[in-house]
Amino acid sequence: MKTDRKRKPRRKVDPHASDASELDAVFAVVARHFSLLSEPTRLKILHVICSDELSVSQIVDATGATQTNVSRHLALMHQAGVVTRRREGSAVYYRVDNPAFVEICRNVCVQIASRIDEREPLKRGLLDFANEH
Repeated sequence: MKTDRKRKPRRKVDPHASDASELDAVFAVVARHFSLLSEPTRLKILHVICSDELSVSQIVDATGATQTNVSRHLALMHQAGVVTRRREGSAVYYRVDNPAFVEICRNVCVQIASRIDEREPLKRGLLDFANEH
């Protein structure tokens, strides 16, 4: 004799669900890197060290920021793996460790500059930055 059992409806399995959870860590790192770009002083620092290794005092001179402020931003960028540092005597030197990060900055500057009226100095400055190095 056949019994009438109610079948439970099958749950649809989302094949992307496991991918999404695995990508959470990647997205967190990407978001942290993009957050580094949200601060103008960090962009200035990247600009001055994108092709040269400089000491903290040289970065301070080039950016016009205080040594405390520059050191704080450099520590954040170092922690994120964007810059490396080395000590020589009492001086600490920084350089960009991730050229792709500088390329992202350049690309964003070019995109923003392309939307600004050519006569404005801001556009010229952004394009100059993008074309350097």
